[in-house]
Amino acid sequence: MQKLEAFGPWKNSDLEILTSFGSRRRRLTPHQAILREHDSSEDAYLVQSGWMCMYKLLPDGGRQVLNFPIPGDIVGVHDVDSIDSPFTFESLTDADISPIPLSLLEGAKSSVNVARALRWSAARDAAIMAEHLVNVGRRSALVRTAHLILETALRLRHIGVDVSHEFDCPVNQSWMADALGLTAIHLNRVLRELREAELVTVRTGHITIHDFDGLKELAVFEPEYLAPPKRSS
Repeated sequence: MQKLEAFGPWKNSDLEILTSFGSRRRRLTPHQAILREHDSSEDAYLVQSGWMCMYKLLPDGGRQVLNFPIPGDIVGVHDVDSIDSPFTFESLTDADISPIPLSLLEGAKSSVNVARALRWSAARDAAIMAEHLVNVGRRSALVRTAHLILETALRLRHIGVDVSHEFDCPVNQSWMADALGLTAIHLNRVLRELREAELVTVRTGHITIHDFDGLKELAVFEPEYLAPPKRSS
């Protein structure tokens, strides 16, 4: 609700629809796969708590991380004619998710406000994927690392997490390296460079940003792709 508050004020009927998304709940332990690539599913999944991961495995055993879903994100909305999952969806931490039948999501579009909110959520996820593609394709290792850290901070801020100086982040260096298209050794050198520049310190389970403006300048970070629209009157 906090993520989507810009689409309010909500009618009671809208609230009933949004509440129905979380009516079923499943508790996960760390590294529990909900979907594997090519699995069929008639559900999408709302992340209620914890951190998740979406990734693809390569024939040689390599792994490309696509995204790290956090609370408020809906994962697994596929075209109705092709509902095989294009990725593996797995918990990184203890987590709660709510399976949402795709038929329920389709029915929810009868509400103008809910339909707009769902379209924005899907569009923002696509924009995040586009930025990650630019990261691995065109940005330097230093810039792409700074960009991912800032993106994560802003996504957390949009769901009410105070990220003014530091925040918890259970993504270890192995997962982060696979999201950035780097080796763990290369990423370790990049993180040391960021720390020595007094921009950011990444330690196990925790990120401290010492200089937001400096990090944004380094990453040439433009946050508009993450921002919700202005609140409706």
